Amino acid sequence: MTLVLLTIVVLAVLSVVFAVQNSAVITVSFLAWEVDASLALVLMITLIAGVLIGYLSGLPSAWRRGSETRKLRRQVGDLQAATGAREPVEPVDERGEHGNEDAGRTV
Repeated sequence: MTLVLLTIVVLAVLSVVFAVQNSAVITVSFLAWEVDASLALVLMITLIAGVLIGYLSGLPSAWRRGSETRKLRRQVGDLQAATGAREPVEPVDERGEHGNEDAGRTV
């Protein structure tokens, strides 16, 4: 918790220093629209817009993966019910081995 608080304080201080050092007023023009704003504000708005666009562009694939995972879990449940399996089946990796023997090993 203290590490998170320390990180937040450091980022806040850096943001204030950035804003003070980049306080020059610039004119941003887009099509017929013009606005005067500080350079720091324009850069921070641009950063936030970029993060949002990146996040939103990743949502469709995340939804697909989630949908596929739910479908596969449903199929596993149906197969377990059909075979009378009471406990979850141990996963098999791509080599055909059961379990995760490599879990404790570091690379």
